[in-house]
This record gives sequence, structure tokens and C-alpha cells, in this order.
Amino acid sequence: MTKVVLVGGTGVLGHALVPRLLDRGHAVTVLAPGPRPAPAGADRVDASLLDIPGDELAGVLAGCDVLVNVATAVPADPAAPGAWELNTRLREEGTPRLVDAARASGVGHLVQMSITMVYPDGGDRLLDESTPLDTDPARAALVEPVRVMEQAVRRASGDGPSWTVLRGARFAGPGTVQDLQRRRLLDGTLPIAGDGSSWLSMVHVRDFAAAVAATVEIRPPGMVLNIADEPVREGEYTERLARAVGAPPPPYDRSLVPEPPSQRVSSAAAHRLLGWKPVTGIWGGVG
Repeated sequence: MTKVVLVGGTGVLGHALVPRLLDRGHAVTVLAPGPRPAPAGADRVDASLLDIPGDELAGVLAGCDVLVNVATAVPADPAAPGAWELNTRLREEGTPRLVDAARASGVGHLVQMSITMVYPDGGDRLLDESTPLDTDPARAALVEPVRVMEQAVRRASGDGPSWTVLRGARFAGPGTVQDLQRRRLLDGTLPIAGDGSSWLSMVHVRDFAAAVAATVEIRPPGMVLNIADEPVREGEYTERLARAVGAPPPPYDRSLVPEPPSQRVSSAAAHRLLGWKPVTGIWGGVG
């Protein structure tokens, strides 16, 4: 039995991941603040990664075999002023704090969730883990906190836990951005940016949970792995989603620049090292 501490496990990913870990015989403790319940079967520590005293955090991590950090604070209104401030703090302040506590507590392995959206515009070429992160100043607010977060994890090498970073594509499935996309398609307010040829990489939350669970058991050290389903053209994706929900065909708006930019992400390394491949797919639960 592996003792797993899951930081930020009360969201849609935690509720997909915890049952999978429990079914495989692991013991799970969830560290997360707020009113949302922890997944059934997991122990709960009601505390914020940013606010819990260091000695208490070390106590939570005592005896931990694998520490999984999926803490995020995705805002309900991404365009609101300061909407991403808490999410940025979790990455820039919370992750280094967690790494220090893991080192002090003798944690064996750290699994850190990251995102593929930090890659630059790759056009039609495949983007693997050797692709440098985007340096476009216009995207710095997204990219720089992720860069700081990943650097904090890398610094654990040596006297800290071994680590694996999982760069997940944009989540699909109930409780994800697809819910908003479906509503906007039904309202007629979701156009296709540009000519629709931009590549879009997504992964169903259940498939990402499967990748995390595999990483908990295999623990590939010092690896960054992309976790994405097969990429799809933005126009093809949006038109298919519209058909699935019974919405009219979305219009094309050539004045809009796709965001994220064209990202045709390769997950070949995860297929090879984790034996992972998407099963549910990005259309699971749509319609």
C-alpha cells in the first residue's frame, strides 16, 4: 500500500483520481481548503497550501510515499480583474513551499501537475517535452508562474524527493471548460478563431487521472511528460461540439487570434514510459 498525499484534491480531477487510487489499494489523504467535500474514502486535512503552518504541513506529509500536487484556483470569470492571482500564488509560492516541506519530511516522490498551454505556437509541428516554453511577453502572465513552479520541482533533485512533472492539456469532460463552450455554442457566442486550422490539444479529466495514477506507481524520476489526447483542428473540434449539443454551426471570425496558439502536443513519451493512452477521449460525456 502506498501512502499518497493529494494537494488540491476536491475538484473535478480529485474526484476522478481518488477512487482510482483507492481501488488500487493506496491510502489517500487530501489537503485542500474550503467547503467542497473530499472524494469518498479519502482522509481530509482542511487547510490551504498557502496558509498551513510549516510544521503542520510537515506533519501531514510524515510517512508520505508519493505527494501529488494538483492545486489550482481556476476562476469562474477568467476575465475579471485579478481573477488569476490566487492561481499564480499557488504556483509561485505554494509549490516551492510544498517542495521544502517534502524535503524536510522525507517524501519519496513528487508528482506535479503542469500544463501544455505554456508551449509556443508550433503551427503544424508536434510539440514534445523538449520544446522550450513560450517567451512571448503577451503570454507571460500564463507562462511565468508555470516556469517558476516547474523550476521549484526540479530543484528537489539531490536531497529532496524524486519527481515527475505531468504537463496536462486543457481538460475535457463534465465540470471543465467544455461546459462553458457548450453554453456559448447554444447561445451563439462562441466563434471559431481565425480560419480554424489551429491545433487544439485536450485530455479528458478521467484520462489525466489515469496518467497520474500510473505515475504514482511507476514514479519515473526527473521526467517531464505531456498528457494529451490526439490533437484536433480548432474548427473541426468546435463544429463537432456544436453538432453534439444541437447548436447551430459556429461562425468563423478571422479577426480573432486563437488562444492558446496552435499546439499540436505529442504524448509519445507518456505512452512509452507510463503505458498510458487515453481511453475516455475528449468526447466522453459530450451530448
